[in-house]
Amino acid sequence: MAVSAQVCGQGPQRLSRSKLPEPPKQLRKLLAAGGVTFEVGPRVSAGDPPIIGETRYEISYRYKSNAKWRLTRGDRGARVVIIDVDFSRVQWNPKHVIWLRDQPDADGFWSDSVLLHEFDHLRISTDPRVARKFAELLKQRKVIRHQLQPGEYAGSELTDKLVEREARAVFDEVTDLITIRYRELDRETSHGRQALPPGSQLYGLLRPKPASGSPRGASDATSEE
Repeated sequence: MAVSAQVCGQGPQRLSRSKLPEPPKQLRKLLAAGGVTFEVGPRVSAGDPPIIGETRYEISYRYKSNAKWRLTRGDRGARVVIIDVDFSRVQWNPKHVIWLRDQPDADGFWSDSVLLHEFDHLRISTDPRVARKFAELLKQRKVIRHQLQPGEYAGSELTDKLVEREARAVFDEVTDLITIRYRELDRETSHGRQALPPGSQLYGLLRPKPASGSPRGASDATSEE
């Protein structure tokens, strides 16, 4: 049975989840954690024809901060603003778009090999440890030092700017790790054409052992040979 989604025009079309069978329980959790939407169909302007699947992610963050600043003198008498900041209520909100060039039949949609590779990417960027790492690193930034430049004045406006710059630096550090892992997964599996090697550092995350007594979460690109 084919999924009834039209693919036409100049680009891929969004595929409604309502047109798909119910996913397995473990995939439902991933889909919810990743805020996933699907796109299917050829990308007319794609520069790399072999690409047959891709996962793109967009992550937003929010936090509450309580900051106090004071002025001091640094080396050679330079004016330095010191900000004591407390970050709390940190939120990490990922969204993903999984694109498939070829639309799988509905009956085998959730077991499609290309889609399963994209779900491995999803597992990386929805890993709860990533969100925890962001929150932990952010809360460690308790003191911000900034040497005032000509035309800069200490105050709430500059303080807010510097606090957000610090948060953004932490965000970039964490998302860089996601990008590295995405690339590592593609390299080790030849973009999903091969099984993940048992010795991979990603194995524990992507192929976790089942709990005792129990049955068994940027972009990536999947290519065809």
